[in-house]
Amino acid sequence: MRTFEVLAWTEAGSFVLYVPEIEALTRAARLADIDAAARELVAELLGLDPATIELRLTFRRPRR
Repeated sequence: MRTFEVLAWTEAGSFVLYVPEIEALTRAARLADIDAAARELVAELLGLDPATIELRLTFRRPRR
């Protein structure tokens, strides 16, 4: 099991999801879609089984 930090914030009527470890982002239209969208992003980019991905969600923008 691998854990990934996910930063989430709202912008233009949707949620922006950013995974700092892989420097990638995606969007989710609804709060209920955040987990699936972030998990799919990580799985697709790293070739991992979605069942082996754990997410730690924080609602804040990344620091610059």
